[in-house]
Amino acid sequence: MYSVWPRTVTRPSGPLFPYFPQGIFPAEASDVKLAWHFSKVNPRFKNREATQGEFFSCDTELRAFVREAIQNSLDARRPGHQGPVAIRIFLSGSAQALSPEASRRYFRGGWEHFTSAGSGLRDAPAPEDPCCYVVYEDSGTTGLTGDVEQYHDIPGVGNPFYYFFRAEGQSHKQEAGRGRWGLGKFVFPRSSRIRSFFGLTVRQDDGRRLLVGQSILKSHHVDGRSFTPDGWFGRKPEKKEAAIPVEDEEFIAQFERDFCLERHDDPGLSIVIPYSDPSWQITDVARCVIEDYFYPILRDDLVVAIEDPESQFVVQSHSIDDVLAGCDPEFRPVMQPLLDLTRWALTLQRSAALPIFPMSASRGGMKWSRELCSSEVFEVVRRGFIETGRAAVRVQLTIQIRGQSPVATHFDLVLQRQEENSRNRPVYIRDGIVISDVRSRLMRHACAVLAIDDPPLARLLGDAENPSHTDWHEESSHFKGRYVQGPAILRFIRNAAPDLYQQLVDAPEPEDAELLLDVFSIGSESEQSGYPVGFETRSSRHSRPGAAGPKRIPAGLPARPYRVSRRKGGFRIVGGLSAGSAGGSTNLPSSGLLSPLIVQVAYDRRSGSALRRYSPADFQLDVAPIRIAAHGAETEIVAPNVMHLRPFLSEFEVTVTGFDVNRDLFLSTQPLRSAPESPVA
Repeated sequence: MYSVWPRTVTRPSGPLFPYFPQGIFPAEASDVKLAWHFSKVNPRFKNREATQGEFFSCDTELRAFVREAIQNSLDARRPGHQGPVAIRIFLSGSAQALSPEASRRYFRGGWEHFTSAGSGLRDAPAPEDPCCYVVYEDSGTTGLTGDVEQYHDIPGVGNPFYYFFRAEGQSHKQEAGRGRWGLGKFVFPRSSRIRSFFGLTVRQDDGRRLLVGQSILKSHHVDGRSFTPDGWFGRKPEKKEAAIPVEDEEFIAQFERDFCLERHDDPGLSIVIPYSDPSWQITDVARCVIEDYFYPILRDDLVVAIEDPESQFVVQSHSIDDVLAGCDPEFRPVMQPLLDLTRWALTLQRSAALPIFPMSASRGGMKWSRELCSSEVFEVVRRGFIETGRAAVRVQLTIQIRGQSPVATHFDLVLQRQEENSRNRPVYIRDGIVISDVRSRLMRHACAVLAIDDPPLARLLGDAENPSHTDWHEESSHFKGRYVQGPAILRFIRNAAPDLYQQLVDAPEPEDAELLLDVFSIGSESEQSGYPVGFETRSSRHSRPGAAGPKRIPAGLPARPYRVSRRKGGFRIVGGLSAGSAGGSTNLPSSGLLSPLIVQVAYDRRSGSALRRYSPADFQLDVAPIRIAAHGAETEIVAPNVMHLRPFLSEFEVTVTGFDVNRDLFLSTQPLRSAPESPVA
């Protein structure tokens, strides 16, 4: 259809329509019957308003448009097509907007509906306004094939033309492809100020060129008559007929010239969004393309050309970094590590060098453990992560649709250290599209990409997706009850990256026999301060030949006269009886009161001093949501993360909460006279 390589785009600066001088566009005889047609309300049927747009309200109109349009094109890839699916997105802007005279033929019979009371249009243009527009075209696809006269779902019959133009909430992509709900096409009218769009398709099977216009308003009134939300552009259908697409070659050729299409005879689909948002810029489109489709671009499965009347970006595997450099400065440091990590992962995929982690489900669910693979494989992955900061694995698992046999499948997971990013979530990619709102546990100082390309697992996750393909839900109607242990598999995949990352960074450490001495201790005679309790002592010591007896602790071991314990989102410091041993000793000084303490708090770090690298942007002890509750002691905030604690009762309690529950706290408590940095419990 067009070159996918960078080229210079030249657009005429004068009128685009030299065929008719002085802006005169005569109505051909074939044009007279082509107009917008809305159906009157039928009293036999319930009135329904179009609410599909609410499914995409979590995204901007531009991002939802890009996500859904490219997804449809990837699903419509032509069998046997060599090379990537090619996309062209052209933004006319004000400079290339269609004049009112030129656009008149395409909105005949529509303005009385677009401007009517109750149409639902809050920013409707006037007929005399220039028509800014957006063009979306794909190449390497099949086009919308199928019987154009079909007007209802026929089981077992795949009809892309019917599902795209005449069905809502129905989809032929239940078992394959990226879509499930049959609602994604609503992003096209949603992007138009008159909630309308045109679709020109060239079909692979029969070569027919068909033009259809569709509008989705609200139920409205024109001249005292009530109309349904749906409108069609074309010849007026008979009462019992479906809307008839336009096949007039002269009209379609003029349509292509007016809206700068490059479709011609190449099979595929061209979408025109009239009266689009004039604020859309090609750099904004490029950001959306990279953010949601960097994976198939790097795999050479997708190329996207983004144009306006003066310039062009071509986003492909070897140019994506250059295009990213022209995007927002705050976007580049977020995406560049993901691009580098994905390239490395794709290299390992192509060389079949990914270590294999087999996973099996049990009645208790699915959990990560080092026993998933041999210790040699895990050590190779861990050692590589420590040395290079990167790790990549292929996780194998088995899924089963109820009533069918189990099927083996897999996903690929790659991790990378990213010290400058304190908190991050993995990026989940299903069949090439980023599932942007999946919530998992945060990973500190790391980024991760989890790619699901294997059809059985991609189908399971697609069944769990919401209509906008941004999240997975266990209660989805396509997913709930369909798979054996489906929810457990879904939760396992959500947390696979943080779980593996935690195992890789948790290096083995020598056991500390006195680590929990102040928590698990037994009061004894004066020459002993207690016995450490081993967890294995639940069995009889006499039943374990050669087992050593309890370790005697020297009487001179200093005891802490207070205790620090964790609370959700914070910590607690107690003194007096509540901090003493089980025998009742308070361990307080002879005066009965503890010396003042200095308490220093920061979020922990994998490297460097947590206290020295503390930032007030993390929290301040005297600013909400941090809360301090003190009983038997006074507290004084002397720095954003430093507190002085002065007990005035022998039994006191200070509780501090409101910290981020997804981050670990580093806490230092020392006598006020000297306070070197050291962690406490």
